[in-house]
Amino acid sequence: MPPLFGDSFVLSRSTLFIVVLSLGFGIIGCGGDSGPKMAGATGTVTYDGKPLAGATVTMQTEGVKGQASLGFTDSAGKFKMTTRGRAGVPVGKARVGISKAADTTSAMAKTDMKPEEMMKMQIAAGGATKKQEPPKPAIPGKYADPTTSGLTAVIDANESKNVFEFPLVD
Repeated sequence: MPPLFGDSFVLSRSTLFIVVLSLGFGIIGCGGDSGPKMAGATGTVTYDGKPLAGATVTMQTEGVKGQASLGFTDSAGKFKMTTRGRAGVPVGKARVGISKAADTTSAMAKTDMKPEEMMKMQIAAGGATKKQEPPKPAIPGKYADPTTSGLTAVIDANESKNVFEFPLVD
């Protein structure tokens, strides 16, 4: 076979075939609709009758391994679910978890503090060596774990059916 690109670069038929075949599989394998059937899901979370802002909503569809879906509530308690960067949740029955850490905003969060003020606050808080406690949850901890929360959602292929209300109480 004569050289394909002059004397300096030679591709045999078998090499050319392998390159074309590899490119073909690469194109077919990318961007396809792989994975479970997805459907959009939205809703509202309230706690003691008030919208719960800043909470994380987790959905784990039964039979779908390794794909937790996430949503985050806005100031009105509303959320929209995504799974691995794609809008929606795998279709099927899902266990739901909702979590929110207590507000940890304090004077320590100020960025305009002088070093002397920081030092005084550290001393008042027990010094730099005092072990920091993790933030307490703003809602009962039972809601955080989808396996213990008691919350479920049935994700339907018809997205208009996937609007959920989660009224949380103590």
